[in-house]
Amino acid sequence: MSVKVRPAPLLNVKASSREQVAAYLASSRVKDISKPIEPSEPMYGEVDYELRTLRGDARIGGIVYDGRRIEEILIGLLRSSNELETATIVMTDRFISTYSQDDLRHHLRTVIPGFPSIISVPGMVEAPAKPRQYYMLKQRLASTGGESLNIELLKRTFKGRFLDYGDPEMTEVAKGLALQAVLHHLTLKPFCADKKCRLFNAHWQEDLLGSQTGSPGLCPKHSRRMKRLGENPIVSW
Repeated sequence: MSVKVRPAPLLNVKASSREQVAAYLASSRVKDISKPIEPSEPMYGEVDYELRTLRGDARIGGIVYDGRRIEEILIGLLRSSNELETATIVMTDRFISTYSQDDLRHHLRTVIPGFPSIISVPGMVEAPAKPRQYYMLKQRLASTGGESLNIELLKRTFKGRFLDYGDPEMTEVAKGLALQAVLHHLTLKPFCADKKCRLFNAHWQEDLLGSQTGSPGLCPKHSRRMKRLGENPIVSW
C-alpha cells in the first residue's frame, strides 16, 4: 500500500484564512451533548483561542468538536490537493464527536469515516468506555480524596484493559482505524460485527484492544473482500 504523509492541515492554514477557520472551529464546539450542533456566533475568546492553536501558540485542550463540521473545514483546506481517488486520513489531537439519533446525544469517536476520514488520537483513550468495574471502583475511591493517587491506583488495577496516553499500543490501534477509513473510501462500509476483526467498531476499551492488538487480523469475510478489492484493476494499493 502506497502512503503519502502530508503536513497537518490545521497547522498549515494560510495566514489570510486563519481568522475564518478559527471562527468555524469555535462554532463547531459541542457545548450541549444532548443537542445536535447548530450554527451559532462564537465568542471572541473562543475564536482567539482557536486562532492561537492554528498558529501553534496554544495547546489544544479537552474541547469536543462536532466531527462532521470538522470534516467540512478539512474539505475546504484540502480542496486543492484532495483527490477523490485517494483515501485521505487526517490525524488530530482534538476530541471529535457525532450526534446519535439512537439516544439523542453526542458520543466521542475514535474515527469518523468520511472524505476525508478523521482519527482522533485522544479519542482512542477517551471514546471507548473502560471496564464497568473501573467506574465502580472510581466512584468508591472518589470519597477518599487524593484524586491523583486514586487515578494511579485505577491504572495499576486495570493495567492492560484500556489504552492510556503514551501507550505503545496506540500505533497498532491507529493502523486498524486507518484501515477502517480506507475501507470506507472503497466501499462506504467500514465496520464489521466480528469482535476479532480489525474493522470492528469498538465501544469498549477491551474490545478495542482485543480487535486491534496482539495478533490482529481480518475476519474471513473481510479477508475475502480485501482480496477481491486488491484484484480490482481500478484499486491501487
